[in-house]
Amino acid sequence: MAALPEQQARQTIDAMLAAAGWAVQDYKAFDPSASSGFVLREVPLKFGRCDYLLLTSRKPVGLSLSQHVGSWCFNTAEQTRIMAEVERRLSAVEELEAVVTTNLQRATRLRQSVLQKAFTGEL
Repeated sequence: MAALPEQQARQTIDAMLAAAGWAVQDYKAFDPSASSGFVLREVPLKFGRCDYLLLTSRKPVGLSLSQHVGSWCFNTAEQTRIMAEVERRLSAVEELEAVVTTNLQRATRLRQSVLQKAFTGEL
């Protein structure tokens, strides 16, 4: 089945962004460790969907909005407000990542402790 015009456009845009060195990712499969410069596709925002959100070092630097197809917005007043909200949310993600990492380390130590006690007959 042939791709729809929007799908074809996305494939072309994705390829161009990748060729320019951006790591293109779906919003739902976001992996911040993939690159220092990446593009998230299909980012839900309060006012609607953002087709592409460009980030460098987890800081938003530009976005393309669905209602302005083909236009990229950089640092206008509204975009600055939107990017501040994105930064706030990314900061929350970073905090949660730190908590998860700490808890995983704690769980690993606990597991090792339990196994050690089990093998030495202390349980």
